[in-house]
Amino acid sequence: MPFATTRATLSRQWALLRQLPSRSPGVTSAELVWRLRDVGFNVSKRTVERDLNELSLIFALERNDKSIPFGWHWSANALGELRGNFDLQGYLRGESLQPVPGEGMGMQAWVSDSLARQLRQTPLSADMQLTALEQGHRLRATVEDGWALRWWVLSQGDGVVVEQPLGLRDEIARTLSNAAAQYQV
Repeated sequence: MPFATTRATLSRQWALLRQLPSRSPGVTSAELVWRLRDVGFNVSKRTVERDLNELSLIFALERNDKSIPFGWHWSANALGELRGNFDLQGYLRGESLQPVPGEGMGMQAWVSDSLARQLRQTPLSADMQLTALEQGHRLRATVEDGWALRWWVLSQGDGVVVEQPLGLRDEIARTLSNAAAQYQV
């Protein structure tokens, strides 16, 4: 059960990061509560505030405390630095998984119902297809093969199972197996 709780927290925090604007004055905790509810996360204002404080220790987030209520946003300086290597805002909007036209890798995976709901709002690619199964959904999409794809797959926990290509499936399975082995007594 702790794994499911951790995955839910990570999913909520990713959704929260997607809601933050790139400049001041930012968005308030109360507004973020409503935005998160719109994407399926029913949380309190205090939970959002805790998440923002936690995330600000890891990511370049700023709190505009010039007036109450405070507004949260991405740090302008940090975004400029990140864009040189990795566009975090683009990744959070799902753009980093979009292949260059004419390129890309076909991926097929099983995804949970909750992840399918999120993917309908933020598709992995223009050609993404979701097919309902008895349990979960079948995902088919052309995506850019790279570390961002692997990061995304691993961040979904048991909400996604890569089926094709087999090389990616095997790589993810090895990574998860090695990680689980670290927790064996």
